[in-house]
Amino acid sequence: MDVGLGPTIRYHRDRPRPLAELYDEFFGEFILGDELGYSHIWLPEHHFAYDAHNPSALPILAALARQTSRIRLGTYILLLAFHNPILVAEDAAVVDILSHGRLDLAVGAGPMEQECEVFGVPRKETFGRTYEALEVIQKCWTEERFSHQGKYFQFNDVAVTTKPVQKPHPPIYMAALGPQSAARAANRGYSLAMGLGPSHDVYVKALREAGRDPADYQFVSGPIGIHLADTTGQAWDEAEEALHTWVSFYVDRGSPVGNGLPPVGELRRKNFAFGGMPFMVGSVDEVGENMRKMFRTAPLDELVLYFHPPGMPTEAARRAMTLFAEHIMPDARDWGAGN
Repeated sequence: MDVGLGPTIRYHRDRPRPLAELYDEFFGEFILGDELGYSHIWLPEHHFAYDAHNPSALPILAALARQTSRIRLGTYILLLAFHNPILVAEDAAVVDILSHGRLDLAVGAGPMEQECEVFGVPRKETFGRTYEALEVIQKCWTEERFSHQGKYFQFNDVAVTTKPVQKPHPPIYMAALGPQSAARAANRGYSLAMGLGPSHDVYVKALREAGRDPADYQFVSGPIGIHLADTTGQAWDEAEEALHTWVSFYVDRGSPVGNGLPPVGELRRKNFAFGGMPFMVGSVDEVGENMRKMFRTAPLDELVLYFHPPGMPTEAARRAMTLFAEHIMPDARDWGAGN
């Protein structure tokens, strides 16, 4: 099983920092991830956030393409309903070129209501816009010229001349939480982000009904909040507020994934799971054993770890990344049993 990083460039809402300084700090962390052997850097997208959550993943990945040599670069997730699909196809192709074929495109069809209001995209349209946009993007990447007459997009006799390195195109993943999206993703032949999520089994069933072999597709976990230290107490002392702040962002925006979030001080004693994934916080031995029990035979190809929630000291996050890479990752590469 591969192990990737699922970071977000953001500060603690109560402790703003200069963004140039913050981005430099996170870039150093991403480069460390490349050196330590993590498989991916997966970057999300959100807008108008009180903690300056990074709004644009592809420009960041383009910069990383020239500062890393091995690690794959992915969006997780791109809010495709807000974007012109031809521009996304071109921007993503440039990242694939700059990285010599290391781009993965994971998209989501469920942006937050506040974002939809600002961009003028009705929430009820985001599902249809997302899947239609993906159809256009694939045409951009694989056809010399194309026309498209859809519900949301109309293009006549377009020739996109900048094509990605990967053929037929970079891998496409759908972060499908609902059964409708999971079934559509399977029918389209997209891999699954949010593996082990609520629609994992729906997706697998739909793949088989479409005559597709699940072994031919990639299953990537939802982001897992993790922190390692010498003792469990130290790990929670360093991580509890930051993990709580991470989940609070979704609670504040009305997302159900944060339902039941305990307050700081109680989070370490509660069996809270964010998006179906419990936090992995403790000593190397404790976290390694807990993850082995949960994922050794899990139907996943990659775990996505979130080491740096908002407010976590950089040195603590980098220490935890290093501890995991040295002591747990070698074992984790043998985990996973497929579907």
